[in-house]
Amino acid sequence: MLSRVTSRAAAALVALVMLVGVPLHVDALGAGSSVRRNAHAKTIPTPQNYFGFAMGTTGKLAAFDRIEQYFRLVADRSDRVTYEVADKTTMGNDYPVLFVSSPRNLRNLKQIVRDNQRLADPRGISEQEARRLSERSKPVYLIEGSLHSTEVGNTQALVDIVHRFATEDSDYTDTVLDNAVLLIIPSGNPDGQHLVVDHFNKTAGTNYDRVYPDLYHRYVGHDDNRDWFMFTQRETRTRVRLEQTYRPVVAHYMHQSGPVGPRLWTPPYDEPLGSGVDPITLQSATSQGQQAARALTAEGKKGVGTDDAYGIFWNADVMAFSTFLGTSLYLTEIATAKDLAYPYTSSDGKPLGPQDRTMRMLQPYDKNTWTLEQIVAYAETAAYAGIENVAKNPESWLFNNLYQTSRNGVALPDVEPGTPYAYVIPAGQRDPFAVLEMMRIFEFGRVEIEQALAPFAAGGKSYPAGSYVLHTRQPLGRWVDQLLKIDKYPEKAARKCAQCPLIMPYSETTDNVALLLGVDVDPIEQPFGAALRRVDQVRPQSTRMPAPPGEGGAYLVGPQSYGVAHLLSRLQKANVPTFRAAKKFRESGRAFAPGTIIVPASPQARQVLQDVSAATGLRVFGTDVPPRVEGFDLKPGTRVGLIRGANNMPGGWMMWMFDQYGINYKVVSADDYDDLAGKYDTIVLSDGVSKNTIVKGLDPEKNPPEFRWARGVGHEGWTKLADYVSGGGNLVAIGGASETARQLLKLPIDNAAPSDPAKLNAPGTLLRATYDPDVPAAWGMPDKAAVWFNRDAAYKITGDAQVASKYPDDGDLLVSGYAHGTSTLNGLANVATFDIGKGHATIAGSEITFRDWPRQTWPIVINSIYQGPSTPTKN
Repeated sequence: MLSRVTSRAAAALVALVMLVGVPLHVDALGAGSSVRRNAHAKTIPTPQNYFGFAMGTTGKLAAFDRIEQYFRLVADRSDRVTYEVADKTTMGNDYPVLFVSSPRNLRNLKQIVRDNQRLADPRGISEQEARRLSERSKPVYLIEGSLHSTEVGNTQALVDIVHRFATEDSDYTDTVLDNAVLLIIPSGNPDGQHLVVDHFNKTAGTNYDRVYPDLYHRYVGHDDNRDWFMFTQRETRTRVRLEQTYRPVVAHYMHQSGPVGPRLWTPPYDEPLGSGVDPITLQSATSQGQQAARALTAEGKKGVGTDDAYGIFWNADVMAFSTFLGTSLYLTEIATAKDLAYPYTSSDGKPLGPQDRTMRMLQPYDKNTWTLEQIVAYAETAAYAGIENVAKNPESWLFNNLYQTSRNGVALPDVEPGTPYAYVIPAGQRDPFAVLEMMRIFEFGRVEIEQALAPFAAGGKSYPAGSYVLHTRQPLGRWVDQLLKIDKYPEKAARKCAQCPLIMPYSETTDNVALLLGVDVDPIEQPFGAALRRVDQVRPQSTRMPAPPGEGGAYLVGPQSYGVAHLLSRLQKANVPTFRAAKKFRESGRAFAPGTIIVPASPQARQVLQDVSAATGLRVFGTDVPPRVEGFDLKPGTRVGLIRGANNMPGGWMMWMFDQYGINYKVVSADDYDDLAGKYDTIVLSDGVSKNTIVKGLDPEKNPPEFRWARGVGHEGWTKLADYVSGGGNLVAIGGASETARQLLKLPIDNAAPSDPAKLNAPGTLLRATYDPDVPAAWGMPDKAAVWFNRDAAYKITGDAQVASKYPDDGDLLVSGYAHGTSTLNGLANVATFDIGKGHATIAGSEITFRDWPRQTWPIVINSIYQGPSTPTKN
């Protein structure tokens, strides 16, 4: 308890707290700071004075545009803060960042960056020189708030944090500002902060729900931290560029979790542990968490939990790219409040959170209510403690996290036995566009890429010139290995005792990018010789357009690449007649597969084909006499409707894919159900769309008018959707929506995949599957390829159907990741097409479009979208 103070002293203490606008801090060592005002404090208003309320006030959230204005003001009036706009967001908002440090460090920031970049590549630098640079430079400490936009307390807390460092003179702030550079990202998803907080403020005093009801990122919603190896989203790429440039030793990602767990969770992390993580970064992250727990406990903030949660160090999608740069990932997860900013109270009156006193929670929380004020206070204490831990040991953080981890990466096969010497990506693959996209991922990650100038031999195989080589003895060798190795889940290590249950990772069990995209990759265990050149820029496979065919001739493009999605959409947009062959055929001595695209020769067609071929590497062939083969004329201007419902992330990812491939689509509105056939030729149900999504939807009484598109259409609308299909429409259902299609159309299928995890457990993995490329849905697919499976449906077909893909009849199906009981799937169908009256329906039981990862199976969606409304004919 606090000791007694005189009333005069107490009044002075209160005045001091109000003056600086932040609570007096007890640092991680338990010593209070001597606080003084600096010269700029007079000109910088406190957050309370600027916003009209203190950060953390119940029912009050500062809007993000006002926060940006405040940060600009602070930067204008303080020589300790600079404000920059790193990029624009998906919706065109600013992506702001702040640099906070001493005036001298900010003036010297370019030199600090050069020194840290040098430390991060140990080649050509001695340990002595590395130590000298570590003494001269300053560590960069990245801190990011509200990547998940409903986790609003963290951005509010950052307002106080910036104000404190801009205005306070104390032993604590002097140490931090002199010894570190803070790189502050107020929100990892600014669009979401605008959407969520503006909605909260706009609905104040109304009967509307206060929490934003839809995706708070245009495409990916809450999945914006599952994009950390594909790098698809603009915000992801912006943040990664910041990390690559400034090389932070710590990245403090400030998150919030559910209301009933620990009040704040902090490292150490839970199992499982992947081989791609340098132990230095994890040990350092643990020290950050322990310092935070210590500081919170010293300040009487109870309910701090560690361990037994957030096993995020198995896959690259969730552990963050920065981990492979030597950055220690310091995660805090703070319990959330009710409706973002109102007190949450337990329904039974008991204290919130775990109540057993254990090594994982030394001091349980003892109250039944939790507030936004506490969220902000816990967030600030955890941030101050983590920052202090680095600022008091700057040289060791720089030397260990930048130099040592990178040196370990350069020596990777020696440091991590069993790591291949290199990975070879053979030239001449069936899908050059998949190779291009995979190599561009590595290029963006700044991996050192080499390409063979001549044929060579390695690992007992011969490889042609043009093959790519990725050596693992390089600073990012761990990341290369992480994304290309076959994942074998560590069943023994992922248990805390021999009899303990198997711990599943926080995310999926594999992220093998080659398998996801359909690229052949060979690990090479031993060193080999080859004439290689360093690739400065990854380019599409070089192709040559054929000579223009004679009058009445045609162009031909095989269906083997998922890049044909670009071609089909461009041909549609240019209104070029397009025919797809239903049978295999030969032309000019060359075999062409079912699904081959045939377009009549014309200048407009040639321009489209030339542009797409140059961008994707797809080969185009010409013929003076079009082949005589059965097939289908695609409907010009095929109109696609997407039923996704509100806050449906798979639907958001589907929008992303449609936009990237130029698909002519619109999100289906509740207003459209009276004339579905007049508006859409194909309707796609994204994973997660249930009968309830369609029938009930969003309650218009609880949501503003702009969300009426997602309202329920009742059983009448449900019947209209079924009538649309039977009347000649085309339905494509993905993942969980396959069950919705079964209900809607009474499809002759039974889900035979066991729901009991003791019988079948395949949580985010790649399984063996076979494909029938004679079936239109599977045009262009190989006979065998891995398919994504995440506790999905698999079907026994009980009536007429064209089965495009099924699981093999026998054997273990696991390809990469973890799976138990896959024999229960043997012989079951995954992708099938049905005739429904005059219309058609295609289902995929597994989510073959999961987060845009399994692109090899993307042709199934594209084929099904265009095939349904097509017309049978003969070319």
